[in-house]
Amino acid sequence: MPNEVERAFAALSSDADRGLLLSGPELRRQAGRRRSRAAVVTAGATAALAAAAIGGGFALAGGPDQRTVLPPAVSASPAPATTAPPTPTPSVTTKPPVSSAPPSSPPPSSTGPAIPKSIPGRALLTKDDVGNSEFKRLDETREVPEFCAKAKFPSQKQVGAGASVFVVYRGPKTPAENVPDDTIYDTVTVYRGEGAQDYLAELRAAVDVCPTGKIGDLEARFESLGSLGLGDESLLIERSYEARGGDGEPTGDGERTATYIAAVRVNDAVTLVDSRGYENWGTERSAIESLARAATKRLQGWRG
Repeated sequence: MPNEVERAFAALSSDADRGLLLSGPELRRQAGRRRSRAAVVTAGATAALAAAAIGGGFALAGGPDQRTVLPPAVSASPAPATTAPPTPTPSVTTKPPVSSAPPSSPPPSSTGPAIPKSIPGRALLTKDDVGNSEFKRLDETREVPEFCAKAKFPSQKQVGAGASVFVVYRGPKTPAENVPDDTIYDTVTVYRGEGAQDYLAELRAAVDVCPTGKIGDLEARFESLGSLGLGDESLLIERSYEARGGDGEPTGDGERTATYIAAVRVNDAVTLVDSRGYENWGTERSAIESLARAATKRLQGWRG
């Protein structure tokens, strides 16, 4: 049986090679001869021959003068299904997802209270701080203390609100009927942005560039005495003049009369205590430092 099957495959292969060149009648004649010879082959061989003929390389269709040539089979396994190329998906631009989280806000340390429309009286020195002194709130805010033409204060463009009080000062031990000890201004100013820090820096620079300056008709000297240790930062400046007698004329003995400027910053606000002396008398340093502490507490209670 195996020999018969092999001979059948060999014959079919030979016919397949020649079938590409033979005419239709010749093919039919040879097919009839082959049918008489294939009758002795068992049913199993016939089935194998039929399967091989399908894969042998050709098939007849449509009449004696037409033939369709099939490509030779590469393998007995079924050909993979042909898949149409995927249709390109149009490009779609998508918007980034909208976050439902609230926008980030600046750190609490970078934001302070809103700029007020006015300065309340409790933010400045009050009658309780100056005892028997005469006390008055001014209609207009005092300007920056005088130094010399070289001193510049661009921070004043950042002023948001300000107010001043004037005190005809008597110390705790001075009776109300006595002559005052000093005249003092307290000014509170609230700045926008970094204006308060800038103002303290400008005061320090003013002392450096103006060791002397003209205050009215008097020649003044300026000296920085450093920090008072108050508020967020502070500065004490001594301003001195040549001593004068009761008649207002210089004594000529080399003595000097001192007054003081105390500046204390609390957040975005500055309290400035500026002593001017009374008549030809100067200021006791201990008195101005005490008033600066009282003014700082007032400002901290409001702006701290």
